[in-house]
Amino acid sequence: MRLSLIIPTYNEKENIKALVDRIEIEFKTNKIKGELIIVDDNSPDGTGNIVEGLKQKHSFLKVIHRKGKLGLSSAVLEGFSMAKGEVLGVMDSDLSHPPEKLHQMLNLIEKKKADLVIGSRHEKGGRIEGWGIKRKLLSKGATLLARVYTDVKDPMSGFFLIKKSCIRGKSFNPQGFKILLEVLLKADYRKIAEVPIVFVNRKKGKSKAGAKEIFYYLSNLLHYLPYMRAGLKEFIKFCLVGLTGTLINLAVLYWFTEFLGVYYLVSAIFAFVIAATSNYVLNKIWTFKEKMQHQILPKYAKFFAVSVAALGVNLLFLYIFTEFLSIHYLVSQALAIIISMIINFLGNKWWTFKK
Repeated sequence: MRLSLIIPTYNEKENIKALVDRIEIEFKTNKIKGELIIVDDNSPDGTGNIVEGLKQKHSFLKVIHRKGKLGLSSAVLEGFSMAKGEVLGVMDSDLSHPPEKLHQMLNLIEKKKADLVIGSRHEKGGRIEGWGIKRKLLSKGATLLARVYTDVKDPMSGFFLIKKSCIRGKSFNPQGFKILLEVLLKADYRKIAEVPIVFVNRKKGKSKAGAKEIFYYLSNLLHYLPYMRAGLKEFIKFCLVGLTGTLINLAVLYWFTEFLGVYYLVSAIFAFVIAATSNYVLNKIWTFKEKMQHQILPKYAKFFAVSVAALGVNLLFLYIFTEFLSIHYLVSQALAIIISMIINFLGNKWWTFKK
């Protein structure tokens, strides 16, 4: 068996038959000896029953029926556990990923040009069709956060192939519907390839993305901190400096407003500048271990610019989470702070204090 392709499903009755037919054509046209494993989370719309009926026509099709909605990532892992192929594949069930790319992706592995091949929306020649500005912003933000851990252009892709030997003996436990990033961090591979794909937004059925998935993704990122490329110690120091800066900000705001009689919004500006200056000094000499006199003013300007940009990101995601995803504003702010903190760290690591 060359390929075991895993497809998790939940309420995909309108898409699943067309997808199975396209995969069969791809297998037959390119003489791929493969199996298709559908892992259904007890879909209320009867997706599992439809797949059972399709098994009568498609001998390469297998189905796993689960008791409830247990999540995409765990469905993928359950599919892996019963797969017989030398190469394991994952793709979405909503017709957003092109099965016609499977042959090209599989060849890269079998010709030993890669151990892991990703269907990439961000590789040259790839693109996304049918997404609105909100979805694009969320995707860009998630991809940027993942860059803390990997150089892969599309670490959020749900379409990839990997040699089974690369994950043998590895333990995976991601939450939510994104598993590739965890595979990138924990699998045992040498070479990665990204193949450009045209990602087409689903035309039928309802997207599974939502507030819960955002929370799961951010939770996963926190669990992955030991795998940070930039260095966990630097990140922890950066967060501690940020905490001291917050305390300084509040103290200055209170002092200027209550004791000096300055209007609170003006006080807030002074507080931001003083806290940012303190953060700059501490990060320069402690977090990133630079000499204080080295390009002190140019780097201060960069640091301040990154801080302002991170503040903008914070406000942007606070607005998106609250207004578009209907998350309580306090929870939205907590999520936005996590995102802006990581972006702040990356901006200063890769630009301000780049060695």
